[in-house]
Amino acid sequence: MAWFEDLSACDYFGDEFAQFLRAVGWLERGKPYSTDSCDERVFRKLSQLCKEPWGPSFRGLHNCDLCQFEGDSGYRNLFVPGGEFIFVCPELIVHYINAHGYCPPTRFCDAVLSCPRMRSIEYHKALLASGGRPLVKSHTK
Repeated sequence: MAWFEDLSACDYFGDEFAQFLRAVGWLERGKPYSTDSCDERVFRKLSQLCKEPWGPSFRGLHNCDLCQFEGDSGYRNLFVPGGEFIFVCPELIVHYINAHGYCPPTRFCDAVLSCPRMRSIEYHKALLASGGRPLVKSHTK
């Protein structure tokens, strides 16, 4: 899996999207990440959002390399409207919070708590308002 520093521009889906995508939770062994207690409401909401996430097709299987022996894996990503940009994180963020004590940035947590139900018209409008028109357009092709 790719590593990105939290809140950095995310070019994982292509350079044309990096201007409005901000990475959160792209962890990798040997790279620093924030640890602290995470609000359980954020964890529960992320778990809910992961059940049927909206987004471009997956780009391969992600395996947790922070686990000592056998880690979780995932292939989906979450796109969370953040107002001025869209946060993007791997679905493994739920595992990272639960198993490795990862604490996402406050701005992301606030966006998660206010995120509309995925695939709803409110969610679609929030993506567009957060600069995601090119992302939405590419996903509907």
